[in-house]
Amino acid sequence: MDRKISKELKIGLTFVITIIILFFGLNFLKGINIFSSTNTYYAVYKDIDGLVPSNTVSIKGYKVGQVKKVRYNFNSEKPFLVEVTVNKDIKLPKGTVFYLADEGLISGKMIDISLGTGSELIKPKDTVPTDVRDPLTEKISEYMPQISSVISNLEAITHNVNVLLTDESLKHAIGSLGPTVDNLNKTINQLRASTASLPSTMDKFNGIATTLDNKLNQFDVNAIMTKLNNTLANAENFTQKLNNRNSSLGLLLNDRTTYDKLNSTIQSADNLLIDIKENPKRYINVSVFGSKK
Repeated sequence: MDRKISKELKIGLTFVITIIILFFGLNFLKGINIFSSTNTYYAVYKDIDGLVPSNTVSIKGYKVGQVKKVRYNFNSEKPFLVEVTVNKDIKLPKGTVFYLADEGLISGKMIDISLGTGSELIKPKDTVPTDVRDPLTEKISEYMPQISSVISNLEAITHNVNVLLTDESLKHAIGSLGPTVDNLNKTINQLRASTASLPSTMDKFNGIATTLDNKLNQFDVNAIMTKLNNTLANAENFTQKLNNRNSSLGLLLNDRTTYDKLNSTIQSADNLLIDIKENPKRYINVSVFGSKK
């Protein structure tokens, strides 16, 4: 008998544990955390468009709760009463709106909470104002003309690319790229070989520059400049004397009369020398044996 009771007890405990596991498992799959503290609010819609329990409730994309129940009364203008649970730390000011919105293109519906700015808070169990956001499909349809235009442009580009790829002249041009690339590679290799000797050339150039710099440093630049200045001063003094009419050279260079007289004197002397050479007896009378009496 004890063994029979023990067996029945085991079966009962197993059943209870199974129920508990199923309860927690189902709630986990639904996204319900039974240990969290939440507040319940209500929202009324004319059409829920596929909204079901466990759907997401979010604020600016952040999940703050979920849809708990959906009830309906088709005798009412807005037949759908939705029970929503929101994390207890989320406060809903007056003016808050529960928007029925798309969670994604294929993810179904959700409730997007737009927080109000009122100073008072909405109390738990109260009914929150609702509205419906435009479906994503309608927003996409607004851009369909632009999308169609882009697709048309892509088709035209694809066609042009296909025409280019089948063009014989383009194929010939592509085929001629091979030798061009080979020549380019040869040129690059030659440049590499030439540049390989640049370091030694630069070293030699630097050595020559250093030697030249040392040679220049050996000259007494100040002494050279002093001599050059003295030479220029003497030349300037000489030039001033030439231009001065009071000096002999200046008078000769600048006075035309003096120049003409000097030139005439030189010419007369020259003529005299010529005549002496031609007629020496006229000017020199030499007697070897003495003069006659």
